[in-house]
Amino acid sequence: MPYRIGDAINSKFPHHESLKALWETKWKKPATIGIYPFMDGNVADFEPIFQKIGDMRPPYDFDAYASAFFPTAETLTKEAESAERAGDVETARGLYLRAAAVYRISRFPVPRSPKQKQAWELNKEVYLKGARLLDPPITLVKIPHTHALLGSEEEGSEISIFIRKPKNVSGPVPVVMTIFGLDGYRTEGTPNSMYPLSRGWAYISVEIPGTGDSPALRQDPKSPERVWSSLLDWAQSQSWVNEKKIVAWGLSTGGYYAMRIAHTHADRLLGVVAQGGGSHHMFDPEWLSKVGDLEYPFDLDHSLCAKFGYKDVEEMKKDAQKRFSLLESGIFDMHCTRLLLINGVNDSIFPIEDSLLALEHGGVKEARFFPGAHMGEPGATKTAQAWIDRLVGSSM
Repeated sequence: MPYRIGDAINSKFPHHESLKALWETKWKKPATIGIYPFMDGNVADFEPIFQKIGDMRPPYDFDAYASAFFPTAETLTKEAESAERAGDVETARGLYLRAAAVYRISRFPVPRSPKQKQAWELNKEVYLKGARLLDPPITLVKIPHTHALLGSEEEGSEISIFIRKPKNVSGPVPVVMTIFGLDGYRTEGTPNSMYPLSRGWAYISVEIPGTGDSPALRQDPKSPERVWSSLLDWAQSQSWVNEKKIVAWGLSTGGYYAMRIAHTHADRLLGVVAQGGGSHHMFDPEWLSKVGDLEYPFDLDHSLCAKFGYKDVEEMKKDAQKRFSLLESGIFDMHCTRLLLINGVNDSIFPIEDSLLALEHGGVKEARFFPGAHMGEPGATKTAQAWIDRLVGSSM
């Protein structure tokens, strides 16, 4: 089918030429200003690493790629530990979080090599060392997966989440629950947590099937519903959670899961933001044949393949749409809670048509689309926050 991005679907973005090109044409600017995927990071840590990596070209050796980041992360961690021993909490916190950012880029986009899997474990470890020094802290909670599918790998598993509560919280408060995406894991939650905290609300972050530490079966399209049921059961049993004011906010691939949860758990959520999400066309074989060369930093097709549990991209092309589409599954025709769809109209990761499709089915939904690329920034985050402010403020 023709997509909104037009002939750009046949492009090859320049950052796919090499890691040097990725750094120079796509990543250096966000690293300089500390935005995705360099949250908590410092460009001074990354510039020498990419210079050392040099002109590595695809197909990438991800063990070699990941290894280049370890010395810098290890040095920052040692410096953080030294500062903490000296009682310099502010310096220690910053250094731990910088080390975590370096480990994040080491395992990026998904941990598919042994060294990248090690980087993910170290990323969690060092991030928590920094996060516990935040004021108020971000803490790890492991929730029993009470709705796990019996007789499967889910049985007896736990759901690892991060929470951040306002200081001296004495009663139930609204909660914003961030649903992370393909390459964004809960260790990236420092900036996301600042918005609800600034309102006196609490923050929860959780990963999607096939990413991070999610226990959900990646090839079972109903596995996320079991995770959300377990998580919401737990959340609504907590004295600090206002169960009538829980808002989910899904980011990128997490936006796909946000669209799902808005329908499958409509009566348990005040509202949902689906930012940069896909729904149906993201699984179109034609689309999957092109996305590996478009705006995503690495090979999106292979990264999605790993996340959804397929042996190769060709298998994913044949199966994914009928298995995971929110249209073909009938989810879009279910009742849904308040749902805001937000993205850039020229998204070449998940086509804007996937958000438009949601508007053509089921009940009334809300939407705000921006000029530009995936996620709709700048502008999308502030718009979503204002929408949530009104939603929470108007509910009784």
